[in-house]
Amino acid sequence: SALRACAGARSAELGRAVHRDALSAGLSADASVCDALVEMYAQCGDMEMACQVFDAMPERDAVSCNVMLAGLLGHGGLSPQATEVWRRMLGEGHKPDSVVLSTILCHHPDDGKQGLEVHAWVIRHGLETELSVANALLEMYSRKNDLGHALSVFESMPMRDLASWNAIISAHRQDFRVLMMFRRMVDSGVRPDETTFAAVLSACDSLGLVEGGMRLFSEMENKYTIQPTVQHCTSVVNMLGKAGMVDEAYELTSKRACLGSEPTVLRALLHASSVHANIRIAEIAAKKLLDLEPDNAHHFVTLMKMYENTGRFEDLEKVKKMMRDKGL
Repeated sequence: SALRACAGARSAELGRAVHRDALSAGLSADASVCDALVEMYAQCGDMEMACQVFDAMPERDAVSCNVMLAGLLGHGGLSPQATEVWRRMLGEGHKPDSVVLSTILCHHPDDGKQGLEVHAWVIRHGLETELSVANALLEMYSRKNDLGHALSVFESMPMRDLASWNAIISAHRQDFRVLMMFRRMVDSGVRPDETTFAAVLSACDSLGLVEGGMRLFSEMENKYTIQPTVQHCTSVVNMLGKAGMVDEAYELTSKRACLGSEPTVLRALLHASSVHANIRIAEIAAKKLLDLEPDNAHHFVTLMKMYENTGRFEDLEKVKKMMRDKGL
């Protein structure tokens, strides 16, 4: 109990004092004390001592391994050391809890096979129906852009929550069925949130689904009363810009005064303007960006190219002079 209090207070100094008392009392081999020591050192960020205590334990049970693994995952992700503890844990027949399993799946390298190995282990031990584990699998396959496996996990889930739907919608970011999946979510009675709309609007941007994207953007504000964030608006500006609807993209930013000072949105607007040779809006976006990011040479270069392409050589020289004056 004293060690847990030290862990909660993040006091390694007090924890070491309690550790000394435990050793003096002859409790260095007591499983519950060792578990508490590992947890305390991990919570305090002293993973070296946590590992020393763990390695010195005469017997390790599932609790010990879960505590050690959780600490390693929290300080460095799926490091070689965490991977070794994971493999040793399975080799000794100890079962990881759902939190540890979910964390491993969230940390696994996208280009490796470890996520698939963990998934196979989950299936063998009948844990694929646990919501937190299934959600972690969905998020893993979504990151890997593996829609097939993501759908397989999703369709086999006996229960789904908002995180499940957000993960499967994100997994559809390069698939034209993304809007259908969104409607399926709404029809199931789950209310979308900011994350849902960020995922589906980003997909609409990537896939060029302008009509569907604008309809969802309107629903987000008017039906679900969710205030659009910079991320939402950037996706919509990109989407409109790619479709050549630069005036509409500018109108969107003009209606929201806060977006007029957001570099991410303005960069999207400037890029769309340059691609579709809309010099009027390009100048507006560039002027604001030059005030916000005066040392970003890319904005100057974009504007110079547009002036050169439209024969406005006097304005071109002015921008060149501005760059020289700034030492760019």
